[in-house]
Amino acid sequence: MPHSFQEVVEAFYQNLYRFALSLCRCNDQAWDLTQETFLRWAKKRSSIRSQAATKSWLYTTLYREFLKSVKLSSRCESIDHENADETTHAIDGDQIRSAEAQDVLNELMRLKDGYRQVVSLYFLESYSYKEISEILNIPIGTVMSRLARGKEMLKENLSRPTRSANVLPFTGEQRRNYG
Repeated sequence: MPHSFQEVVEAFYQNLYRFALSLCRCNDQAWDLTQETFLRWAKKRSSIRSQAATKSWLYTTLYREFLKSVKLSSRCESIDHENADETTHAIDGDQIRSAEAQDVLNELMRLKDGYRQVVSLYFLESYSYKEISEILNIPIGTVMSRLARGKEMLKENLSRPTRSANVLPFTGEQRRNYG
């Protein structure tokens, strides 16, 4: 488990930013939330019970900061269809190369609040039901139902015939190679 500030940032920054982006759907606000979370951690890290609790503390703090920002202002705009690809590349430009992965992330960003947070924490961050319940301060049963419904919404949205302009039809050669 990382100990120094630099080690914690390197270990958690990218995933924490991705979670912030899934919450607010605004690159600038996600960056601000992530920075504020690390600032709070730097100030309070000595009071955290164990190094193992750092990850959970970071996600819980980021979520609480998001809730505060929503109460203060609703300035963050939803990502429109034209900017969805730009946002996906900002998250993991080198890691997300397939059109299918881009489609999943784009559809995840379009999920309703409540569902988006639970699905993001479960699939992108590998949190358990209990951990998600603690981070979002909701009952485990709510986590389970939102996850099930969120997965169903993703499945429905991804099965639509014209879900992405990124997906090019297979050429004859590609069809033969992929069956």
